[in-house]
Amino acid sequence: MKVKSYVNFRWVLVVALAPLVVAGLFVLGVKVLDRVRYDPAYFTPAYVEQYGTPGGVARALEGALQTGDRESLAELQGLRRPVQFDTNPKLVFVMLWERADPYITYFYIDMQTYERHMHYFEEVNGRWVVSPPDAHYYLHSGRWLVVFTPVAVVWWLLGIVVVLAVSVSHLAARLRAQMYGE
Repeated sequence: MKVKSYVNFRWVLVVALAPLVVAGLFVLGVKVLDRVRYDPAYFTPAYVEQYGTPGGVARALEGALQTGDRESLAELQGLRRPVQFDTNPKLVFVMLWERADPYITYFYIDMQTYERHMHYFEEVNGRWVVSPPDAHYYLHSGRWLVVFTPVAVVWWLLGIVVVLAVSVSHLAARLRAQMYGE
């Protein structure tokens, strides 16, 4: 007896591979943009010497955040398109929060509102830079998996449920036709 399949397995394959394709496009996009992320002007020997330690950059960031000095913030990031950080004269460097390759996280606090600010530092081309929490950070820190994994699992479970529902529906229709001659 030949069993007729009511599920198009090409579509099942497309649905199953969709999260992996999206993840691949995300990784590829970030890797391509990483090639032009940093401004070479901020990686001269003078900058490499000045910002050779993460602690030195953390202290310099404290001063730049307190004064709102956009030039210093751009210099500390080393990016072609620097990100604007929240600045406030009451922001104070507190402590090293976490070491997780390739990032070091430092904890800053607003002494007036007690709002916490985390800033991420990474070594690039021999010097340390402040890395904004963008796609580059999420990919290289591995934190993108915190979002991707549950979304992909739900996607695949939903795909399984749909395939099972279609199969059961067609099987029930076939049984109904056999039993009642419809």
